[in-house]
Amino acid sequence: MVHTISFLMCLMLLCMIIVAFMAVLLEFVLRDTTDYDMEFLWNHKYTLEDLHLDGRKEGK
Repeated sequence: MVHTISFLMCLMLLCMIIVAFMAVLLEFVLRDTTDYDMEFLWNHKYTLEDLHLDGRKEGK
């Protein structure tokens, strides 16, 4: 019985560590925005062709 409780406590600890890691990862993902990227692009005046965002194929 003692081994079962010890195993379950270790399993709960592992699950808590995994959940905490996922929560931190989710926080980083949710806080990441493209505002800085757009400001960088605006300040450096890249064209759509420079960024390959013009939608045209390279061969045309």
